[in-house]
Amino acid sequence: MARTAAPSFWSRACKGAGNNGAGSALRRLLPLAAAAILTGFALVVPGRAADPVSGEAMFSSSGGYARLLLKFTEDVASEVSTAGSIIVIRFERPVNVSVERLPEGAPDYVSSARRDPDGMAIRLSLARRVTVNTMSAGERTFIDLLPDGWSGPPPGLPIEVVRELAERARAAERALRQQRAEAQAKKRPPIRVRALVQPTFTRFVFEMPTASARPRC
Repeated sequence: MARTAAPSFWSRACKGAGNNGAGSALRRLLPLAAAAILTGFALVVPGRAADPVSGEAMFSSSGGYARLLLKFTEDVASEVSTAGSIIVIRFERPVNVSVERLPEGAPDYVSSARRDPDGMAIRLSLARRVTVNTMSAGERTFIDLLPDGWSGPPPGLPIEVVRELAERARAAERALRQQRAEAQAKKRPPIRVRALVQPTFTRFVFEMPTASARPRC
């Protein structure tokens, strides 16, 4: 009702003011009012989607299996599922990674690869039956394609990745200890010092906090 009533109101206002000097002033103000309304509509339009996370993808085939490595500039959660001979890798955020030439790294396992237009998934077409094993390590995701006759446990992370994750964990632990120490120091009550100056000596009195004022661990 409001959208249809507004033009009618303006039309009546213009007709009513057209016979005096206010009509020309009103006609000059109408474009400004229209611009203000359009600006209001623009403010409620949803913002654009989040920028895609840049990354790279590479396939390698050795040790009797194929491994897909996805490495991004930020940590992006992913979920891997299979539908027949198609592997679908979905992401919680759009990604920008080139996958067209991925099959060249493992032609015996993957026949084609493509990224969805919105960047929310990567789809692989398998050339053979495989068992999929997925591992995440920070900004990297490892997707192993194990052949149908694979026996034994799945391959692990590269040793250099394990060392990097261990160093990150140690750095995070050190930062947490430092944060706790600083927080504990702020909780300690201050020690007050009074100075008593006499003609022949100066006495400093340290007022220690009482037991009730001390923080309990």
